[in-house]
Amino acid sequence: MIDGGYFLKVYLDNNASTRVDPSVIESMMPFFTEITSPPSSDYGHSFGVEAKQALDSAREIIATKINVDPSEIVFTSGQAESNNFAIKGIAFMNIKSDSKTIIASSVSHSTILDSLKSLKKLGFNTKLIDVDSEGFIDRDQLRKLLSEVDDLPLLVSIPHGNVEIGTVEDIEEIASICHEYNVPIHIEASYSFCKIPFDASIVDMATITSHLIHGPKGVGALYLKKGIKTQRIIDGGLQENKKRGGTENLPGIVGFAKAVELYTPEINEKVKELRNYLWQTFENKISDFKITGPLNKDKRLPNHYSVVINYVEGESILLHLDMLDFMIATGSACSSKQLKASHVLSAIGLPTEISHGSVRIGLSKYNTEEEIDQFVGHLAGIVERLRAISPMNADFMREWQEMKDKGAIEDHHHDFDDLEDD
Repeated sequence: MIDGGYFLKVYLDNNASTRVDPSVIESMMPFFTEITSPPSSDYGHSFGVEAKQALDSAREIIATKINVDPSEIVFTSGQAESNNFAIKGIAFMNIKSDSKTIIASSVSHSTILDSLKSLKKLGFNTKLIDVDSEGFIDRDQLRKLLSEVDDLPLLVSIPHGNVEIGTVEDIEEIASICHEYNVPIHIEASYSFCKIPFDASIVDMATITSHLIHGPKGVGALYLKKGIKTQRIIDGGLQENKKRGGTENLPGIVGFAKAVELYTPEINEKVKELRNYLWQTFENKISDFKITGPLNKDKRLPNHYSVVINYVEGESILLHLDMLDFMIATGSACSSKQLKASHVLSAIGLPTEISHGSVRIGLSKYNTEEEIDQFVGHLAGIVERLRAISPMNADFMREWQEMKDKGAIEDHHHDFDDLEDD
């Protein structure tokens, strides 16, 4: 943490974004300064040919990583666009169809749920699958939703790895259920890509992105299986096999592919060991907390650790740590501009009053055990000071629960609660 007498900031929010690897930056530079032609150039000069070769090479590297054909990779501006493309693309293609139902997990990424809210205004039906206390979807409910509608749903969308609580779903099992009913499945794999081995060929669409694996921001991809019909949502050109108009972000795409090449299984093992060290250190130093997401470490994202710390506000913890140059994330209500509880924490059954104390740590290959020791040490002191001035304690929470059980306290609801059709 100390370099030449100066304190360096310790970044522990690597599930929000990651530091770009210097080798990735180096790979991108020629496409900023030397090869300036767009990769879709039809004019035949050498810059256009080199650009096209670089684009094709990147597409092949990324396709190979998830075991699909390069022609099935559509480059986008990132996670949000890929998710919008997947959800709205299949909906708009079926705008005149009798079938209007799309199914998603109740802990899906906001870009999925917001897309469904937009489609609901256009007459589409939305169904959300419940999850258990660790964030795994209810398989029986999924089967029920697939079998009970008059017309088969257009799509099922499931997160592979959950950014907030780290849950990793068994995609092979879920895809098998969907395909049993001949319903295509979209996987939101942004947070699991390169971290969890994943054969995308068993699903129909998959979202992946660059900036969570030490690649550049503003570039991602949608795997779109051959034969799946979608309406493109960005018009204006023949790029990306006519699936997405606009000049490709070639420097970003090249950097994306380089990041994929560099993200090895050895990195995952190192980060997993670091996460396990954090897990143990946290338990040794902090009292009265609850792990959110799976307790089985093998069913979590390897770089992910999340808890709710009782009797304190996650936002207060975050701000105190920030003053000490430690960067983490919180899912507390106050961290949202809408001042509402996280829909993920609500979905797994945590009351708003409890979820206020949530914190999330995301590790990367650049973190160290020394940083974790310093972080947990500072956190223990912060929690002790905040609890000393907090009105909440075990007696308070017991009385609050009794009042809630009697109906004297109303539950707080998230905007996504009104998404599902009756």
